[in-house]
Amino acid sequence: MSFIIDPYRFQFCSDADATAFILAAGITDTTQRQAICQLVKDLKTYGIWSKMKAIYPFCGSTASQQKYNLKDPRDLDIAYRLVFNGGGTISATGYLPNGVNSFADTKFNMTTNFNSNSDASMGIYLRTDTSINSADMGAGNTGIGSQGILIYSSYSGSLYIGCAFASSYIQPIPTNTDSRGFYAVVRDSGNQSQYKRGNITINLTETRAVTTLQSLNIYIGGGNPNAGVSSNLYSDREVAFSFIGDKLTQTEINNYYTAVQAYQTTLGRQV
Repeated sequence: MSFIIDPYRFQFCSDADATAFILAAGITDTTQRQAICQLVKDLKTYGIWSKMKAIYPFCGSTASQQKYNLKDPRDLDIAYRLVFNGGGTISATGYLPNGVNSFADTKFNMTTNFNSNSDASMGIYLRTDTSINSADMGAGNTGIGSQGILIYSSYSGSLYIGCAFASSYIQPIPTNTDSRGFYAVVRDSGNQSQYKRGNITINLTETRAVTTLQSLNIYIGGGNPNAGVSSNLYSDREVAFSFIGDKLTQTEINNYYTAVQAYQTTLGRQV
């Protein structure tokens, strides 16, 4: 009797969650495996892992690899695996929407999957600098950047607009002339916050009443507009990481960036 041995099956990370993702996504590259392993360990060390509902590391170079949720790597809608739509380019550096009709549907519905409209976070790591007026991630009223959870890394080429379940985007709107970097928006009770790490540091929090959650899936590469808003505001910026989870503190945002930047550096695609 003969046996066929897969040599990659014996090169796992010691972390079971990282190993499950590596197997599901078919990641065979040693560097990519090491990067995923360390990312999961870092997020657990920082106490962030348990607060996440979906983590998209965009590891690998095909849609069948990049679609998986690191937190639950099953190929199911209820596991929030990505469904890519439209054009766009997928490569070892991430997912590049085309700014016309492409986006990734997370299958994460705001109404049914967040704990509440006062406990949420969402973030994205972008590798390209463009000035298109687009929503990089989220769902809600894309017309005025409100009533949902939305990230616009570069609006009018010089502004970063964010919203976390409020009637308006966060004020004052911070200046942001380079769309590359790590972005996050957070809803914590009566406060909504937005953050950026990379070429500049943005920490901005305001008190604003929460709005009712809407039955919309969060998109990556677009804003999934609510009823009466015609534009999805498709993005043309390359995505190398994104997440959806429970509320995070500013310290946790700092630690998240540290972990993600280390992950990107290992893969040679940091900005």
